[in-house]
Amino acid sequence: MLISRLRGQRQVPERILSGDHNIQMPQIAIPELDLDERYLRRFDTESLLTGDFFLLLNERHKVDLNSWSVSEASHLWNFNLHYFEWGIALAARWRKTKDDRYLDCYKYFVYSWLKACPYMQGDAWHPYTISLRLVNWLIAADLFDGRLQEDGEFFSKMRESMYLQYRHLLLNQETHLRANHWWENLKTLVIAAAVFGEQDVLVKISSSLEEQLDEQILPDGVHFECSLMYHKLVLEGMLRVQLTSNELAIKLPNNFKPKLKSMLDAMASLERGMGKTPFFNDSADGVAKECVPLVAACERLLGMKADETKTAFPDAGYYKLYDGDIALMIDAGEPGPTYMLGHAHCDCLSFELSCNNRPVIVNSGTYAYQSGLRSCFRSTAAHNTCMMDGEEQLECWGEHRVARSISNAGIRRLNKTHIIAKCRTFKGCNYQRELSLNKDILEVRDCVNNANGLLVAFVHFAPGFSIRRRKDSALVTDNKISLVFRSKNQIDSGIYSYSPEFGVIDKVAELVQISTKKDVLTYSIEINKEESAVNND
Repeated sequence: MLISRLRGQRQVPERILSGDHNIQMPQIAIPELDLDERYLRRFDTESLLTGDFFLLLNERHKVDLNSWSVSEASHLWNFNLHYFEWGIALAARWRKTKDDRYLDCYKYFVYSWLKACPYMQGDAWHPYTISLRLVNWLIAADLFDGRLQEDGEFFSKMRESMYLQYRHLLLNQETHLRANHWWENLKTLVIAAAVFGEQDVLVKISSSLEEQLDEQILPDGVHFECSLMYHKLVLEGMLRVQLTSNELAIKLPNNFKPKLKSMLDAMASLERGMGKTPFFNDSADGVAKECVPLVAACERLLGMKADETKTAFPDAGYYKLYDGDIALMIDAGEPGPTYMLGHAHCDCLSFELSCNNRPVIVNSGTYAYQSGLRSCFRSTAAHNTCMMDGEEQLECWGEHRVARSISNAGIRRLNKTHIIAKCRTFKGCNYQRELSLNKDILEVRDCVNNANGLLVAFVHFAPGFSIRRRKDSALVTDNKISLVFRSKNQIDSGIYSYSPEFGVIDKVAELVQISTKKDVLTYSIEINKEESAVNND
């Protein structure tokens, strides 16, 4: 018996084992999300069939199934291994092809995991990995259309393990970390308690769930860590919880649906016209589900139609400006709760700009959590903001630690075409940035008090754009758009590292630097969307 084998490694507390282990398998899979081909391409199912090679976070490693770990891979990569999200891809391929090789492969890996990862051993039993794995097991089981349950011996072992993991999670919630970690714990506990029919657990955690919804989802609808990637992860989790509630008739806190709707509206509005996830505060593509399928799923399953017209998010500090098909997003807020700045970047007063859903001006991205480049991608110079004499906005101590942060962030003025924002760095340098977007021209004016060094502004262009410098201007072009960059200050160009997804770096992207030794720096960007203008320049 599975429990007996697990006891051979570490004693399982009797209070964890209490319960009858009966299970109600919900229809928790969401076709818009789980069967989306763009999503499935993140995982190489054919390599799983042939050689135990796992493609995660754009890194491929062969996994020793005796230990279920890869020593040369990052901690985050090993966490992703234990999430079993790649198992959803196997189930999706089986669903599409009805080829039982995918089913057998999935069962093989689950059996292997059960044998190699006894109770409380390693990353497999971290509360966060349990939180993601349990839900992913349920999604895969739903996609396999009951075929897992047909194998009585297999499903009995899987069910016993699921119950053990769920009860262990209940006793080991990440209340010390809070933020998205505790949310994932609570999300999974709600779903698992419903699946195992344990009403007492639902009652026990209901108040924590309600409190965390109020704390983590700001009044303007943005997740309080101010990362659109984590925002979408939380939104997806809320959608799964609501789906489980509807199917298994469990009661959720009164604030659940309103908070879900506010998150939906915030996501749709902030990503409108951007063409990708905006890269602020550890955001990247290729991790969370994409905006369009999330919007579609909420509308089909819950009847929630997203409001994408919002332009001001004062609690998070995000604002949008539009000029026809040009969309600009600026960060004018502080980077999340003071106790949780692990995902903060030096991106206050930074902006991104897209034209007709095509990214034009972008922040550099994230690349990796465990990497020597972590500090580079979090730095002020990696974002479309400004800095004085090399001074960083934040005092970053480690990969997920910030000592001192910015303060006094906010806006002084806002209308449909114009915004004035401000902030103070941790060393006390006061900045003000004025942006105006009108008639295909972006104008930027940066001011700093008591300048005593070199004031520099950075503008990073998306891959594919090339820069030709002139005396007091620069021509920035790709094959569809031309931009004329003008400034009376010093203009320099260079190359930077752009990371659109974890584990990916595009080193051919170009940037413009504007510098002055005065208190004020200005530049303008004229956007010409006529293809003929690009070709004839």
